[in-house]
This record gives sequence, structure tokens and C-alpha cells, in this order.
Amino acid sequence: MVPFLLDTVITPGGEAATETATKATQSSGLFGTWMADHPVMLIVIYCVVLLLIMYFLSIRPTQKKEKKLAELRNAVEIGDSIVTNSGFYGKVVDMTYDCVIVEFGLNRGVRVPVAKTEIFGVAEPNMSNEAPPVEEEPKKKGLFRRG
Repeated sequence: MVPFLLDTVITPGGEAATETATKATQSSGLFGTWMADHPVMLIVIYCVVLLLIMYFLSIRPTQKKEKKLAELRNAVEIGDSIVTNSGFYGKVVDMTYDCVIVEFGLNRGVRVPVAKTEIFGVAEPNMSNEAPPVEEEPKKKGLFRRG
């Protein structure tokens, strides 16, 4: 291999010595000479690690939430009070494969077909003027908090 101009090191004694790039990088780096020989593989490994981090922080929790919501939608039965994605409270009167007939409001004659995918949860509307009581959750011990 022909030494490159940047591989030439001039010592104080005036002598010119050449070192190849592999000798200079052999002692440095996490993987030794492998990193110098395969720079594209380092980029591929970096991208795979980033995709794994994105999967575990973003995609997987969303999939769990969607699965839980699908189970809730499948568990809805006739007579349940539901909340739609738009915030309307109603009572399920009839069901089909992909549609639910819901009675909305105090006027019990209004029946509207709603897609099952629009059901957000099973809940009763709070018709009183008071806020519901808040249950205190036990404090979690943090990483740096004591107590």
C-alpha cells in the first residue's frame, strides 16, 4: 500500500516516518480496526439502534393502547352507557356487526347509528353540578426522591 500524504508524520529530528491508517486506529475505537474497515456498517448499526428505541418508546405503547381499546369496544353490550370520540354520552339500544344504535340525550326518541370504532369508553355522564371526588394515588418513589 502506498502511504498517503496525510499519513506522513514528521518527527522533531527531521526524519519522516509513515504510519498507515490501520495502525493509528487499531488502538482507538470501540471495535478496533473493524470500524475503520467497515464505516457503512457502523451507520447501519446506528440506524437499527435508533429504530429499536423508537419502537419501544413510541410504537409499542400505542399498540398496547389500541389493543385495550379494541377489547373495550368488543365488550360493549346492549344497555351500557358509552362515550363516543366526539364526547357524546348515550345508551346502547341495539348492535350489529360494525355498528351500534345509541340513544342520545334525555329525549329517549333520538336513536343514532354509531360505528363501533367511534366508541371511546363505557361511562355514565356526571349530571350533578359537583366535581367527582379525587382518589389520592400513593406517591411513587422516584429515582432521586427519598420518602
